[in-house]
Amino acid sequence: MNKIIVYTREGFSGRSVEFTGNVVNLVDKGLNDSISSLKVIGAPWVAYHDINYDGNQRVFEQGEYPTLQDKGRFSSLRIITEDLRNPEIQLFEHKNYAGGDVLLKQETNLHLIDFGDTATSHKVKSGVWVLYEHTNREGRQFVSFPGQEVPNYVAIGFNDVVSHVRPLLSKA
Repeated sequence: MNKIIVYTREGFSGRSVEFTGNVVNLVDKGLNDSISSLKVIGAPWVAYHDINYDGNQRVFEQGEYPTLQDKGRFSSLRIITEDLRNPEIQLFEHKNYAGGDVLLKQETNLHLIDFGDTATSHKVKSGVWVLYEHTNREGRQFVSFPGQEVPNYVAIGFNDVVSHVRPLLSKA
């Protein structure tokens, strides 16, 4: 069973609610901007700062998170049900998929391939990818789904800052 259990206080205390499906608006559940710890069982989830799966994002894979870096900031939750096998993403140097490009199939520190802080657009061919502002999976995150094409990172506040990318991997 895939689910996320959210808590209003750190250390898995306070009010708790269990979800097995997407939550477009935590306001409706009385949990807007109040999640401080959580547990994920099964499939990964993405927590968004704004309703309707918008704003800053944070991916949570199976495990327990007693203290959240973004505690008290989440307004929507999305379970990742997409096929995670054979991941592939193409990053481009310029907007609208122009300039130099790189095709990736595994986790990559972009600075090691001279593409760090360079990408301005991308196309996800397969898998679900997490793009990070800094190396070692640090900083802001942007989660991108199969078939998603992002023609200009300026619109999402990620232009020329992506330093690390990784696909979410299937646990099966």
